[in-house]
Amino acid sequence: MNPLTAGSSDASSGILSSLSSNQSLTNNIQTQLSTNKKILDPAQQGVVTRLSSQVTSYAAAHDNIAKAQNVLNVASTGLNSISSLLTQMQDLANKASDATMTASDALKLQQTFAHLLTQITSTANASQVDGKGLLSSGAGNMEIQTGLTSGDTTSITGVDSTAANLIASSTIETSNGATSTAAASGVLDISTVNNAKAAVTALQTALDSVSASQSSIAADQQALQTVDDQDSSISQNLQNTIDTIQKPDAAALQMQLQDANNQQSMNYYLINQMNQESQSVLTIFR
Repeated sequence: MNPLTAGSSDASSGILSSLSSNQSLTNNIQTQLSTNKKILDPAQQGVVTRLSSQVTSYAAAHDNIAKAQNVLNVASTGLNSISSLLTQMQDLANKASDATMTASDALKLQQTFAHLLTQITSTANASQVDGKGLLSSGAGNMEIQTGLTSGDTTSITGVDSTAANLIASSTIETSNGATSTAAASGVLDISTVNNAKAAVTALQTALDSVSASQSSIAADQQALQTVDDQDSSISQNLQNTIDTIQKPDAAALQMQLQDANNQQSMNYYLINQMNQESQSVLTIFR
């Protein structure tokens, strides 16, 4: 084999290999610059996958907390309405306890009183979001997943705020003048002076109970907000770590790209020179 020919062949092969390598490097650099993400090795990708899963779990926990806060907000609004109803009923009971009240006026007060009593339970039962409520009869606690696993939960306290639960048993006067004790639901009334006086006391107890429930709801709201803030902080730190792993050094990549382009230009120049030399050799044999 002609030494010149063999040498030319080896050089050409080396330059072509360099061209291919540089093109691959250029493509990788351009991909990282356009996506603003590094091309990760398997170990780095494993870390990113694990941390991304945790970020997703915290996002789900945030959604759970947001839904729970909606339920609590509705419960808080319901308790405000119930408190207002109880206050109105107490005002009616105070008026009905006046011995100078005429029978006609007492009847009107009793009718309004009975209507308001019914509204308390209706309000408690209606204070729901997507079928989830805290004020209805038998309402239990709600366990909300607020962390990464099913064991990371926060409990929300149910507060039965129906009339039967709120209004304590009270002494009422029967039609024959005797007295008996019965649950207030459907029984408590202000049709007589004695019943009206008993109702005032029962209603005050109910108002105290509502006030305690409002404090409980507010405490649950604050607890959930605290957990949500903690989750958001952790999630943001995880995302920052992911970004640190994934985000390329744009300035360094630009320098690498410039070097690769310079090398590619040199490769094309050498190939052009070799082509010219080959043409010169071929003219000898013409």
